[in-house]
Amino acid sequence: MRLSGLRRGFQLAVVICVCGLVTGCRHKAKVAAPPPLPPPSPVALVPAPESPTRVQPLPVTPLPTPAAQPQPKKKKKKPVVVTPVAPPPAEVAINTPPPPPVDVVGSLTAGGDAAPAAKQKASTAINDVEKQLAGLSAATLEAQRDGVTRVKNFLRQAHDALRSGDAEGALTLASKAKVLLDDLLK
Repeated sequence: MRLSGLRRGFQLAVVICVCGLVTGCRHKAKVAAPPPLPPPSPVALVPAPESPTRVQPLPVTPLPTPAAQPQPKKKKKKPVVVTPVAPPPAEVAINTPPPPPVDVVGSLTAGGDAAPAAKQKASTAINDVEKQLAGLSAATLEAQRDGVTRVKNFLRQAHDALRSGDAEGALTLASKAKVLLDDLLK
């Protein structure tokens, strides 16, 4: 039993050593470059013995020169005659007013003292809804508690819009409150 434990330990040590040798060490020592080779020694050239058969040189034929080849003649281009084109007749400007711009979002109001009629109209609408809300019986207020809360919320937002100078926004919020209140009374 003890022998098998030693054997496993030995096998494990051998595997670790082999893995270490295969992967190498990351801290490798730098190897010095090999010394330069000495210059080659001069070698005496010995002439080759002449062979009894000599090769005859081939006759050299001169290459044709570019001047000897006929060049194709270039065709002369005829000049293109451009005829002047008469300018188009001048357009006469007609003084017409531009079409009115199309509002995608809606028109902006000047606010402030520039729109006192809009402020008065919004204030009147808010007051009418408040009077109608005050005229409801206690039983109706209790039965329609969620709806009444929404109407009061619209009225509060309308008051805030009117104070900030947004008369159209106040009128819109008062109209929503009136429609909601009318739905509650039906």
